[in-house]
Amino acid sequence: MMQQVVSFSDDENEVLRKLGIVVYRGKLILDARPSITDKEIADVEEKIGCKVPAELLALWKTSFGGSLDYNYRVTFGNHVYMASLQELYFPESDHYHDLYGWIDSELEASQEAAIDDDESFFVYTPYLPFGGYEYLQRAYVSLLPEEYGAVIFYARGIPWKGRLNEDKADLVASSLNELFDQLTLDQDPFSEKIDEYAAGLRMVKRISEFEADHPEIAEKLKQLVIASVFDWKAVLVESDLSRDLTDRELHALRLALEFAVKQNDKNLIDHLNQIGAPFDIPLQGTDDVLALAMRMKAFDIVRYLLDLNIKVSHEPVFHAADCPDELLIRLVGYNIYFDEEAFYSAAETGAIEGAIAIVESDRLVDDSTIETIIYSANKRADRHDADANSVEQGSLGSYLTAEQYREQAKMLREFASRLGSLQ
Repeated sequence: MMQQVVSFSDDENEVLRKLGIVVYRGKLILDARPSITDKEIADVEEKIGCKVPAELLALWKTSFGGSLDYNYRVTFGNHVYMASLQELYFPESDHYHDLYGWIDSELEASQEAAIDDDESFFVYTPYLPFGGYEYLQRAYVSLLPEEYGAVIFYARGIPWKGRLNEDKADLVASSLNELFDQLTLDQDPFSEKIDEYAAGLRMVKRISEFEADHPEIAEKLKQLVIASVFDWKAVLVESDLSRDLTDRELHALRLALEFAVKQNDKNLIDHLNQIGAPFDIPLQGTDDVLALAMRMKAFDIVRYLLDLNIKVSHEPVFHAADCPDELLIRLVGYNIYFDEEAFYSAAETGAIEGAIAIVESDRLVDDSTIETIIYSANKRADRHDADANSVEQGSLGSYLTAEQYREQAKMLREFASRLGSLQ
């Protein structure tokens, strides 16, 4: 249930609208647009063949399009998806925000699916898209009678390891208002320790631009932003983490474990372990805390997790770049699953002994033969040499130098040679 943090007078709301900001259910909509007109309502309803659900219409009467800057996570099975509702659609946008284009696209997709499944042909789209992020993510309100007004979230799969690899969609809220109430901030964007690309920073920047001219309005907006920060510490204090967790408690635990990894906070890890918190839950994608620590190169945390003998998930570890040999060998002994990407990234950053230990273990997700691994390692080395040349020629921008690419190629060839000598 949304709680009213601050209120704005009519004059203040008028000032905010001129500044391109409106507030809906305690959330700031940036790049706010005018309210939907009666003509636009009629146009939308003609396109969808029914009335616009009341809560979506209320949003559109507040702002027919705009952008949001909050965190939102969707759980698809065992995958925690870092979602985005950055774009709120409106008609005739010249970019991904175009409402009518997405309505037409959704109808076309529904019709194609009906033909493929030999089912009844949709005359109108059963789902009305209202926001998302480019072509990768979309949020809809359902127009089906049995779930009218409920919110469905769609994410497009990407063929990258560790990411969502197939298209997914699921019902995430019973109403649009419930969805807005689920939007939070993982971090306080006014904090000096905020991550560089954290949600909320665009709101902070926008407020700072008019704070000198409208200090009272700016202060109220700051209070709204801070009220959206999810206080995971308070949730954990009042929770028994040794039993089945609610969605709110799971969210708090995920943020706590992420914080511990980012801040190298062993005391927090120790505290969570002592109160019976589970460590094998997915935090980002399918990464549990150990896999996330490997990805973020928080190797002291990885060692500490092993010292505590924590229970880990059966999902593979994808990242091992810069990980020391001794730690990789210890992880193999702990029966950690690895993906082949892990031993390639380990080998090319110098941990050849550890990479070989992974290949020789029986806890490898990929079942490639030694010959295939040797071939792939050499091909990867060739690509690194080519990338080195491209960096020198100025045709490739990279955080690695040409020398670093060549060093990685050298390490991969040594890894391949060592594997060959073991056969």
